[in-house]
Amino acid sequence: MKIDPKVQFSNEAQPERVSGKRTNEAQLKAGSPAAGLTPANGEDTVSLSGAHGEVQRLTSAVSQVPDVRTQRIAALQGKVRSGNFQPDSQKIADAVIAEQTARKFKA
Repeated sequence: MKIDPKVQFSNEAQPERVSGKRTNEAQLKAGSPAAGLTPANGEDTVSLSGAHGEVQRLTSAVSQVPDVRTQRIAALQGKVRSGNFQPDSQKIADAVIAEQTARKFKA
């Protein structure tokens, strides 16, 4: 696309001059460069918050937690084998309905 420099704008539609210096919103609000660093002219900058490191640490911690609670399963298997396991039918029905309702609203 070629821009014609001879095109005249009305006073209301006159575009502002664009400078070669880039600033970001944080610099404009604070009145100084972000994080005390001054980028070279024409370079973009990125600033990551401390939350990024926390998210990575938590993700790593969660990946080390086993998906199956082996102690809980072993206790339930023992009750089933001995015939002492008596599930609460009301709790089972409530859980089934809650799960189906959650699936319905997610879709």
